[in-house]
Amino acid sequence: MFPDLRRDVLYPIVGGVVLFALFVGFGLVYQGQLGGAERLVTFALIDAVIVLGIQIYVGNTGILSFGHIGFGAIAGYAFALSAISPAEKAKRISDAPFGLADVQLSPWLAVGVAVAATLVVAFVVGVGLARSGAESGAVSATVITLALLFVTHEVARNWPDLTGGDRAGLSFRIGGTLDSRVPIYVALLVTIVIARLYAQSRSGRLAVAAREDNLASRAMGVNPLVQQMVALLISVAVVSVGASLRVYEKGSILPGDLFFNLTLVTLVMLIVGGRRSVTGTLLGVAVITAGRELARRLGQDGFEVFGIGLDDAPLDWIFRENLKSVFLGVSMLGFMIWRPSGLLDDWELDRWFHARSARSSEPPTDPLPILEPDDSTPLVVEGVNVTFGGFRALTDVGIEARKSEVVGIIGPNGAGKTTLLNVITGLVESSSGSVVLGGADLTSAPSFEIARSGLVRTFQNLRLFTALTVRENVEVSALVAATSRRHQPSPDVDGLLAAAGLWEHRDRRARELDYGTSRRLELARATAMAPAYLLLDEPTSGMSDSESLLMIEQVRRMAGLVGAGVVVIDHDLNFIIGICDRIYCLDCGEVIAHGSPAEIQADPIVQAAYLGAAAQA
Repeated sequence: MFPDLRRDVLYPIVGGVVLFALFVGFGLVYQGQLGGAERLVTFALIDAVIVLGIQIYVGNTGILSFGHIGFGAIAGYAFALSAISPAEKAKRISDAPFGLADVQLSPWLAVGVAVAATLVVAFVVGVGLARSGAESGAVSATVITLALLFVTHEVARNWPDLTGGDRAGLSFRIGGTLDSRVPIYVALLVTIVIARLYAQSRSGRLAVAAREDNLASRAMGVNPLVQQMVALLISVAVVSVGASLRVYEKGSILPGDLFFNLTLVTLVMLIVGGRRSVTGTLLGVAVITAGRELARRLGQDGFEVFGIGLDDAPLDWIFRENLKSVFLGVSMLGFMIWRPSGLLDDWELDRWFHARSARSSEPPTDPLPILEPDDSTPLVVEGVNVTFGGFRALTDVGIEARKSEVVGIIGPNGAGKTTLLNVITGLVESSSGSVVLGGADLTSAPSFEIARSGLVRTFQNLRLFTALTVRENVEVSALVAATSRRHQPSPDVDGLLAAAGLWEHRDRRARELDYGTSRRLELARATAMAPAYLLLDEPTSGMSDSESLLMIEQVRRMAGLVGAGVVVIDHDLNFIIGICDRIYCLDCGEVIAHGSPAEIQADPIVQAAYLGAAAQA
């Protein structure tokens, strides 16, 4: 579940404790030394729990959600209905349905009920998000979650028998509210640790991979919808706890308490601090809480600075009662335009601790063994036809490959080479034909299942997880292989990095690499899946002749480490002839020749179609 227990468990826990101490310490100093109201600090601690809950989903999946406060509203009402005494309910909702007027649980049992009830709703919404094809940046997911927010608000307003409606609401008896911050402290500490552990866990890493590149993650065997559902459920559980604490601390709940205003506040906190970082999220909560309080003070009547009244002309148009709302709007607008990644982007305190304390290590000295390929798992593609609109991209195309060989696919631009690779890996649906791997029909399988079955690809245009380090890119594939390819011997991540010439780059982010190193990383990431076949789409694109020759050795070495066969597309004839055992030539969506490199070079039809020479009689 965690690739490195020291890095992914110990340091996040230690870092979480330090973050908790810093955040709570700042709140206590603000309250005691800077004149901050005790209630303001208490609600800031609760807001931190809620915003961290939102960060678990938004930060790791990249899907912007407006609906988490709607989940909070469901939890808040479920908590209130479970924890408020029947005597208090009789004053407002004596006719409550389902016998709820007579229910009273202990506050902490009521929190559990609220979390459970909200998770049921979250699962249903998660299924809807999955069916909408939710992914990072998808508008449909934002609309669905926004709809949830408005639906919960309207139900709360218009079902007074259950919620008390707009005017009465639900209230605890006098003195029956939260009387200590200890439960809030516990909830905040646990939430910080959970948020960091989730981000470092297998599920969190796969969710981040899908956030960075949905298509590439599926080609590496990741099912983004499963990871998004897991993130959503954990996120909603945390938000539910925070919302329940908010209701318990306030002592009452009205429909407007958990609606658009709190949604705006929490999202601004998340954006300002950095939605991809737990540390940044807490910083955002602190900055926005302090900023709103300062704006409230500046906007109140009679406030003076150096004897100058801010509510007098010519400053009265700025320093007025709604300055707090203006501050929120300006903060969101400013950060979305000038620093959309927030103050800290994805910087984490525990990662900084780890980097400072990590000892420089030498690459593994023992080279990884070369595996003998097993030809009992052939790849057979037959009769593939693909039509885009009225254009026939592939016509009755078929290829065969075995794990002991390298098979090349060549052809002029527009011949259908990449389309064929897309069909094999499940990214394009064919109108007819079949893709069979070792007797298993993968024709209609989704792309992530095809990758888990042993067909793993690279892309013509680089598709790396750019925010992740080189090691983390490779670990994504290794994590998937550990569960879906466990019957295959998987190379050690460190050994694979060393074999690929990436050891010295292992802690650099993928976006910082040069082009050639990026190509080696993409190949190493695919190899970490321990595939039956590596499917390479123009791996030497953009490379010089000398770099292409080096790539020949790199491809053979990577395939040998896992005993994989290779199917490669490329325009570089020197590369194809130097690496392939057999070659298929495509032109206008059809296979026009098939044979050894020497036979393909001598074929007059290939010369005419691919090399532009006149066909010889």
